Amino acid sequence: LRVMNDDLVQPARGFGSHPHRDMEIVTYVVNGSLTHQDCTGNAETLPRGSVQFMSAGTGITHSERNEDAENPVRFIQMWILPRKRGLNPTYGGFAGIDKQRQNVWAHLVSDNSNQKIDTPVKIEQDANIFVAEFSASHTLPFEVAPGRMAYALCMEGEVEISAKAAAATTLNCHDALEIRESGSYEFAAGQNGSHVLVVEMEFSAW
Repeated sequence: LRVMNDDLVQPARGFGSHPHRDMEIVTYVVNGSLTHQDCTGNAETLPRGSVQFMSAGTGITHSERNEDAENPVRFIQMWILPRKRGLNPTYGGFAGIDKQRQNVWAHLVSDNSNQKIDTPVKIEQDANIFVAEFSASHTLPFEVAPGRMAYALCMEGEVEISAKAAAATTLNCHDALEIRESGSYEFAAGQNGSHVLVVEMEFSAW
């Protein structure tokens, strides 16, 4: 994981056509609708809870816009290094289903090389992305296996993350936490619920 941007785009605004290469780019829509268009002919608008993903590979040019004239769009964009350079550029989208992430971890993204895991989005790296929308005070466990790590982002509301061997940490909207120790963790939403994204990946000393 190299980049995690929390972007808010005002109505009828956006990012004009710009290039990428040799990067796995995953975008999660928090609120509103995001329109993608690229040089390979793909054009798609996806709403809250959806995922847009792009393997930039040898090079791709794309734009991201908010076509809504009244409401902003907020999205989380992650850049993940691919396992090798020079891949063929690809794009895809997944329209999120609300009930699949209500008080449960929705496993949205996984490694294309791991055929044992079925997720709507596959990328060319050993990384997983989970999202959950918590009701008030709801709790969910999350396991970080030995040799793995995680990066958690609170997108809405408040969530407390705790483990037996460590003090609890409370995240508010826009706060993030790097989890570098393996073990069992508990995510507990605040009184107004929470909307949380977790990137799980191979441990890195960076």
